[in-house]
Amino acid sequence: MTYTTSPTTYQQQMYTYNVVSIGMNRLEFDFKAKTPTKTWHLDDISIIDTNASNSEMLINGKFENGVLIGWKVFCSSLNCGGTGGTITQLSCRNGSYCYNGACAGVYDFLRQSFSVAVKHVYVLSFWLYTNGHAAEAAYVNIS
Repeated sequence: MTYTTSPTTYQQQMYTYNVVSIGMNRLEFDFKAKTPTKTWHLDDISIIDTNASNSEMLINGKFENGVLIGWKVFCSSLNCGGTGGTITQLSCRNGSYCYNGACAGVYDFLRQSFSVAVKHVYVLSFWLYTNGHAAEAAYVNIS
């Protein structure tokens, strides 16, 4: 899934996929902002296993504890124009905290691994928006 300068207001994204082998999958969000004020905002991430009583597969998908427990961020503030991706209380869709992908000019990567079972159906959902700028981009991948 690829995004550029839209959506400019929070919009829910939903995708369903089937797993063909047992093991671990990795959910990854990649964000490139234009400046520390032209950024991406991500909130309320969920992966539900529909075969296991709609069990939630992610840890801290709503970011409501105010830290990145369960998530790994790859991008230091040194190579991101002074600001990397962080948890913020500004411009969140729901609750008190959300993720702000603010890495200027290069990508920051937000990742979490989760276990999967053969022939199970999973539903990924999340809310995303950007302040909008032609030089911004975002990618979502499950592998």
